[in-house]
Amino acid sequence: MEIIKLNNIHKKYNEGKQNEVHALRGVDLVVNKGDSIAIMGVSGSGKSTLLNIIGCLDKMTEGDYLLDGANINLKTATELAEIRNAMFGFVLQSYGLIDSDKVISNVRIPLLFSKKYKPSEQNDRIDTILNKLKIFDLKNTKVRNLSGGQKQRVAIARALVNDPEIILADEPTSALDSVTANEIIEVLKDLQTKGKTIIVVTHDINVAKKLDRIVTIEDGVIYY
Repeated sequence: MEIIKLNNIHKKYNEGKQNEVHALRGVDLVVNKGDSIAIMGVSGSGKSTLLNIIGCLDKMTEGDYLLDGANINLKTATELAEIRNAMFGFVLQSYGLIDSDKVISNVRIPLLFSKKYKPSEQNDRIDTILNKLKIFDLKNTKVRNLSGGQKQRVAIARALVNDPEIILADEPTSALDSVTANEIIEVLKDLQTKGKTIIVVTHDINVAKKLDRIVTIEDGVIYY
């Protein structure tokens, strides 16, 4: 069952200007629910731009995007914000955490903008996710006191806390040693067994090989 369908996606920055950048050039991509996909490419190939469009963080210049059957082109900014919060969990290379706050505060952030869990249910939801990721004992620890692997688990917990359909991970292992990187990928693969769709941007072939499908992007064009 298709959850993501991209058809002839183009993305131009500074369109019509001398410094125009054509970041995506006619991208077609279908992702089925429950897939795990690696998007590979060198720096500047367009892979992060593609991930941002999939995650409704950026808009395409041209083309069509169907997300779970809904035409994203027709959505307002408010509707896109609601879709991002409900459908996607984002895991970033730099973790994207607030170092001065505790783990529990960082993980709670998506719930503050969600209607899925009542305020009275939020602490139980956070505890459940922290337990699953084996970091429950760190919930009152400030992020700045965590290791890189622990920070990435917190980032994954934050991505999962709102029970999204799709996990988008942008170079989630690049700052980690190989052992910890393998642990993080295994966490993502385990999420796939529970029905989540996993899309990982990576330059590491060892990471990519652990996922079901590899898509290569070069100069804004996808190769299979």
